[in-house]
Amino acid sequence: MNAKKFWFLVTLGVCQVSSSPVSFCPDDSDICFQWAVPEAGSENVYLQIDAPTSYQWIGLGIGKQMAGAAMFLVYEDGQGNVTVSNRNGKGHSMPLLGDQDSISLLDGSGVKDGRMIANVLYKNSGKLDVSGSSDWIMAKKEGASLASVDPDASVAVHDSHSAFSVNLAQASVSVDSNPFSENNDNGNDVSGGDATSVTETNSNPNSNLILAHGVILTVVFVAVYPLGSLLMPWLGKWYIHAAWQMVGFLAMWAGFGIGYVVSSDLDIFFDQTHTRLGVVVVALLGMQPILGLLHHIQYRRQGARGAFGHVHIWYGRALIIMGMVNGGLGLQLTGASDTYVIVYSVVAGISALMYAGYSTFKAIKTEEKKK
Repeated sequence: MNAKKFWFLVTLGVCQVSSSPVSFCPDDSDICFQWAVPEAGSENVYLQIDAPTSYQWIGLGIGKQMAGAAMFLVYEDGQGNVTVSNRNGKGHSMPLLGDQDSISLLDGSGVKDGRMIANVLYKNSGKLDVSGSSDWIMAKKEGASLASVDPDASVAVHDSHSAFSVNLAQASVSVDSNPFSENNDNGNDVSGGDATSVTETNSNPNSNLILAHGVILTVVFVAVYPLGSLLMPWLGKWYIHAAWQMVGFLAMWAGFGIGYVVSSDLDIFFDQTHTRLGVVVVALLGMQPILGLLHHIQYRRQGARGAFGHVHIWYGRALIIMGMVNGGLGLQLTGASDTYVIVYSVVAGISALMYAGYSTFKAIKTEEKKK
């Protein structure tokens, strides 16, 4: 536990106190949140987001995942205060601007001692159940200040994210006014609620499916397809080439099916570059077995490679390269670290260069034999 988190919890307390907000600092960060819900009769919910200025932005959202979540993004405004933006989550892509009338930035907010503090009033319109446990997510991005007062400022993809449930029934405060104000004289106790009010949950229930999707299609496009395309010139046995590529073809559709399930669940299917390009590549590759069969029939009749043969070969090469590129886009979409993206790019690049190099060398040798 870092020093900031320790003193935050000491200051707020972790024992059950009547009429007090619920506080929570995720274990892997020095970011802290508070929730306060006025006693019956009010639709207001009070939130506090407290984070170091080393973060470019912090996001707190209502829901189990980004898709469909009501999100509150906080970043520096460049004028000594913070900007709070209400956004609508759209899966693994930048959340869209939402209704700004549903939130207000309250007294006590600002940039102080190297930290961004946002005290927020959220006018709950029924999206949030304050009578019991509710699902929340958070995301963060380190980097230089956005220094923007624009609630629709463009934000880069998050570095990491987490999820938790909050029992808002234990976040009750007696007076419907800002409980986080520096001049809190309204009768609300801000010493913090029971630590058991917050439970960390799985931040990505689809993580195993995403991993399976990525591994299968990486193996298919970086290894199986390139190697399979070289088996024909190496061995001269069309049936070995066809059988090998068919295994890759079936694996590709299995990986695509997993990707479709995950992207549909996250509400991002055909909604950004990776899923769109993935659909295009897989759909176009659906023609490759037919082109291969036509090439084989034409070769048997003519004893030489014809038009179908050239189309089959170059069509396949282009789509393999497109599949490799899309794998990198998929890594970026998941928010993978730069290290993983670089490693994938290097491996895919080496595979592509070796594949292109050998194909070119073989084509030159074939032309020389014809002379």
